[in-house]
Amino acid sequence: MTGVGRTGKNFGIDHYGVVPDLIVTGKGLSAGYAPLGAVIAGDHVVEALARGRGYFEHGFTYSANPLSAAIGNAVLAYIERHGLIARAAKFGRVLGERLLSLRRHKFVGDVRGMGMMWGVEIVKDRATRAPWPAALKVSRRIYDASMAEGLLIYPGSGTREGQDGDHFIIAPPFTIDRGEIDELVTRLDAALRKVSTGLR
Repeated sequence: MTGVGRTGKNFGIDHYGVVPDLIVTGKGLSAGYAPLGAVIAGDHVVEALARGRGYFEHGFTYSANPLSAAIGNAVLAYIERHGLIARAAKFGRVLGERLLSLRRHKFVGDVRGMGMMWGVEIVKDRATRAPWPAALKVSRRIYDASMAEGLLIYPGSGTREGQDGDHFIIAPPFTIDRGEIDELVTRLDAALRKVSTGLR
């Protein structure tokens, strides 16, 4: 989810100055047009394999699908040609600034993210970070209210000890513009207002 430019860099880990041995990636490689995943290995990993038997048996029924690979190449070329990773970083800052305004809702515990991937944590008490009871299904209510406003979000729950805790993700397309960001936040604000009113 944090790869192929979503966070404003090639991969989420690139923000932290860490060079991993392996990166497992998918989703954004094909922009969802076809199933596609990849493992990216550092030179030292490839060299270790080459020093061994010299080959790495990993052929599976669905690997090396030419259609998925062609779609992946086309998507990566489009992203590069249109500078979409830099655009995700630039407009991600705008999106983040606008989303921070949602803290006016008392049940918004935190807003955090980068690029085109932001999360909003929902809490019963902002000071103690106490969650709403799971039975209230608050993130689902926010999802339903957002859908009624014509906005798709990615709801989540159970992030506190597998039971309590509500949040949702906002992950718009890299091509979103300022006007659309304003519209997104306006619709989300309306959805949050409806749900918070019902929780009082």
